[in-house]
Amino acid sequence: MGTVLDSTSPRTRLLLACGLILGLAALAPLGGMSATSVARGLLGAAALAGLGGWLVRRGRAESRFTLTERMRVVSRTGLSQRCGLALVEVDGGRYLVAYGDSFAEIRRARAPKRVKTRTQRAVAHLPAKETLS
Repeated sequence: MGTVLDSTSPRTRLLLACGLILGLAALAPLGGMSATSVARGLLGAAALAGLGGWLVRRGRAESRFTLTERMRVVSRTGLSQRCGLALVEVDGGRYLVAYGDSFAEIRRARAPKRVKTRTQRAVAHLPAKETLS
């Protein structure tokens, strides 16, 4: 039943609680108890339950949402006292940002090219070995 009440609005919950209290207060004289003491007891129990529910929700609110990092400054360097250059990653794309006191310019960064080392270039240019059968 807790999941049904979680999906309802606070106004609906309040109306439901008031209806239950009024219903039990109307039935209290049939059981030999005074309506005032039953209403006080139910109001206290509802207040304690509401406080407990609020504390439980407050404790787990931190783990409910996980925010993904959408923007990250990969590296940054100063070009002069008033200008700089930054490599920024936004949603998987990389951008170069040149910025200063009164300007900022953004360009899409190209993917880095792989440079072959000297040994890889030498191996690529060697003639293929012949095998004797």
